[in-house]
Amino acid sequence: MEDLVIEEEGASSALKITLGDFLVFINWMNQTEKSLDHAEALPPLPDLDSGKVRGWVQLVQRLEERFRRSEEKKLALEANVIAQEAQLGQLLSHLHANIASLYDNLGQSHKAEEVRRRAEALHVG
Repeated sequence: MEDLVIEEEGASSALKITLGDFLVFINWMNQTEKSLDHAEALPPLPDLDSGKVRGWVQLVQRLEERFRRSEEKKLALEANVIAQEAQLGQLLSHLHANIASLYDNLGQSHKAEEVRRRAEALHVG
């Protein structure tokens, strides 16, 4: 079978892609789709004669790597926000306890109880 060759018009063009290269690329993309669906590593770079098609494959690989790193950063940031929220909750709890204690020491137990009730409402809500 004779390979269909596609050449871009133009004097300085280096684009030369065979039908076989297209088929290899399409097969690789099908494997890539399955890998992504199963959260697996991308398939290895196929054996290609065309530098242009190889560039397409490498572009897809770079995009997948960038996406994976972005997801890792997003998960790390989400974990950081959760930890910061927990720490903030603890600090607010200590602040309310200290304010209530201050009112107790000043002999204003009714205000101390009011602070405790508000703190409890914040903690529950």
